[in-house]
Amino acid sequence: MTKFKERYIFCFESDQHDETILWRYTDEAQHAANNHRTYKPKIYDLIILNQELPKQLKFDIRHELLSDILQGDSKLPPKRP
Repeated sequence: MTKFKERYIFCFESDQHDETILWRYTDEAQHAANNHRTYKPKIYDLIILNQELPKQLKFDIRHELLSDILQGDSKLPPKRP
């Protein structure tokens, strides 16, 4: 019997590619994101699942995605005292 690890897969609309980009976090980053409120992902924590994309385009999309994630965090309401 094979056990599969449950993973979240997300969608992202990139400005650099017209198709929807599927991505996920690395296992270590997913654990940190689920257990630490102040976690900020790094570029190497993001995995692009679209296999047909060229390597350089994946790299550029990862940077765009990280920028979008970090920018979204700044829009969160301030924490209540």
